[in-house]
Amino acid sequence: MPSTYTTNLGIEKIATGEQSGTWGGTTNTNFDLIDSAIDGVISINVSSAGSSGSPNSLPITDGAVSNGRNKFIEFSDGGDLGANAYFQLTPNNAEKVVHIRNSLSGSRSLILFQGTYNASNDFEVPAGKDVVLKFDGGGASATVTQVFADLLATNVTAPLTGNVTGNVTGNVTGALTGNVAGNVTGNVTGNLTGNVTGNITSSGASSFTNATITGGSVNGTQVGTSTPAAGAFTTLSTTGTATLPTVDIAAGEIDGTNIGANTPGTGAFSSLSTTGTATFPTVDINGGAIDNAVIGANTAVAGTFTDLTATGTTTVTTADINGGAIDGTNIGASTPGTGVFSALTTTGDSLIIQTTQTPASASATGTAGEIAWDADYIYVCVASNTWKRVAIDTWS
Repeated sequence: MPSTYTTNLGIEKIATGEQSGTWGGTTNTNFDLIDSAIDGVISINVSSAGSSGSPNSLPITDGAVSNGRNKFIEFSDGGDLGANAYFQLTPNNAEKVVHIRNSLSGSRSLILFQGTYNASNDFEVPAGKDVVLKFDGGGASATVTQVFADLLATNVTAPLTGNVTGNVTGNVTGALTGNVAGNVTGNVTGNLTGNVTGNITSSGASSFTNATITGGSVNGTQVGTSTPAAGAFTTLSTTGTATLPTVDIAAGEIDGTNIGANTPGTGAFSSLSTTGTATFPTVDINGGAIDNAVIGANTAVAGTFTDLTATGTTTVTTADINGGAIDGTNIGASTPGTGVFSALTTTGDSLIIQTTQTPASASATGTAGEIAWDADYIYVCVASNTWKRVAIDTWS
């Protein structure tokens, strides 16, 4: 009965009565094969890139020293191969776990497969990377996968470059470059470059040079320096109660908004400027001036005032006063006396009262039609500077 070989390492199993006188040599060879499988380290110089249909061979040969059985295999070259390098582990039913290092030049990847080539079953090792791979020995449909697909490590002390899917719990000292999908709980000392999908929970001071926040909330945070800088908001929407201690709105609109409590309080404005049409349902103006303003529609409507108080000079171009009183007001010339009218004209019987002063003589200055009076007489100016008087009868 001839010898047989183990499936995975090709170790020769000597049959009963076989290899008389050479048994020891075969056994020594077997020990060498086992030794290389457990701790063998080799470097393969790749001279040709190969292809998926005509790959380079990485054999595990029955009963003989061969490259594929080693524990650590490094792939290198004497110059850029011009393409990615293809290697096939044989036989396709051998199960193998091996450390691989890609040291190919020219940023060439290393494509490893075992059964019939299938892009979904191979494994690509990028240039300059180390991996631990498992060849499952599945025959023509054998797969090559990474051993540490879901690595659970207590501590990682080295640069971590790539994507982290899951939670990072603990402290990261250094630069974290790549995408984080999950939660980062702990302290990050260094730079965080990439996208974070999940929550960043920070205790103490956190500094973000450039951070784009497209969703979620920034709670209890000062945006800016120790004294927050003025914020510029394209659109600010809120439901419920929003408290803004100080807001500088340099441009834009506040639409449909109550400023103040549920019933807006009286607003005080140092300066209010507007271009176009500004509509104010109710405005309480306690001080200041409204200059060149039309109050009402395009054509100003008549204004109704309960009390009109003015100090200094008040000019009313046209005023229709239908009732009430004008108290303590000088109406007329530059300094008219109390109750003095420059011109009071009636139609009908044509009575003109020009002045109420008593003429000093019958030829005092006066205009025809003027009437004056005192306790004893009524004076009538019948012609220019000509007066007549009539005694006032006593009531009985």
